[in-house]
Amino acid sequence: MISEKEFAGGFTAFWAECLPLLNPQVLAEFNLMGTPLAEGRRGLVKPLASAGDSSNNDVIAETAFGLFAASVKVGKDVLTLAQDQALIKGIGDSAIERILGLRGYWMTKRHIINTPTDQAVELAKRLEDFFAARPDERPITIQPRFKGCGVLDSCYGDILAARKLYESKMVARNMRSADLRQLLIYCVLNYCSQQYKIENFAVLNVRRAIVYEFSVDYLARRVSGRTAPELFHQIADFLCNFETMHQTS
Repeated sequence: MISEKEFAGGFTAFWAECLPLLNPQVLAEFNLMGTPLAEGRRGLVKPLASAGDSSNNDVIAETAFGLFAASVKVGKDVLTLAQDQALIKGIGDSAIERILGLRGYWMTKRHIINTPTDQAVELAKRLEDFFAARPDERPITIQPRFKGCGVLDSCYGDILAARKLYESKMVARNMRSADLRQLLIYCVLNYCSQQYKIENFAVLNVRRAIVYEFSVDYLARRVSGRTAPELFHQIADFLCNFETMHQTS
C-alpha cells in the first residue's frame, strides 16, 4: 500500500500521461489566481515570515493546525485555548512526534527542537479568522477520512467546509503541482466511495496569506482536458490495476 503523498509526489510517468496540461506555464497561471486574505476593514493580511530557524516550520505548522483543530472541536476560540500551556505543550509534542516519527526516536532529539509558540498561535488564529469570515461554509470537518482504493491506503484530508475541500499549507513557497495532485487524489477516493459531497477545493496558505480556489470540474478540465468523472475514473483504474500491471510488466 502507498500513501497519498507518495502517490502525489511520485509516479511521474503516469501523472504526465494523466495530466498532460499541468505544465509549468499552467501552474504559473494558477499561482496568479490566488486571492489575498483580508482582515476585515483593516486591509490585507501580511505574509508571516519564518521565526529565525526555518527548519522548525513543519513543527510550527503541525502545531498551528492542531490548535485550530482543537478550537473547532471544543468550540472555543484559538486565543483562549492558547492560554492553556499544558494544551499547547501537548499539541506541540504530538506535532514533533508526527514530524520525526517513532516516539523513541524523537524523544532523543526533542531537546534540540524549539517550537516558537507565538508563530503557531498566529497561524492558527489566521485559520480561525478565515473560516469565521465564511459562515456559509459549514459544517467544518477537520481531517475528513477517505477510504482507500486499490494500492492507495486510506488517508485524511485537511479541512472539509460544507462542499469545499481545503488543503492547508503554511509555507513560504508558491503552490506546486503536487499540491493539486494531492487534492485530486482525495477527490478520486471520494468519487469511488461517495462519502462526501465535494464541489470545490482550495489550497489555503495562511503563512503567505493567500488562498487558491477552484471548482472540481474546472481544475479537472484545465489540467487533463477531460471532465472530473472521466479523470477520476482513469486514476482509480490505475490504482486498482497497478499490482496487475506491475506484475505483468
